Amino acid sequence: MCLGPAVPATCKACGKKVGVPYKAMLAGVPFLAALLGSALVEPFALKAALWIGGFVVMAVIHMRWIPLEPR
Repeated sequence: MCLGPAVPATCKACGKKVGVPYKAMLAGVPFLAALLGSALVEPFALKAALWIGGFVVMAVIHMRWIPLEPR
């Protein structure tokens, strides 16, 4: 399933089209910051921890604070 501000998806419960607001793209900022910040550190383990941490924060923001909207 692909869901984004420009790509609505079909709800499995009701069959209607749903999407997310355009502000949902801001949820990717923690992951982007982790990617950029990883260029400043040397050990690969720390880079991987930054990537995983940024992804987890992005996923939590998406699951908790990005509402679904009818389309």
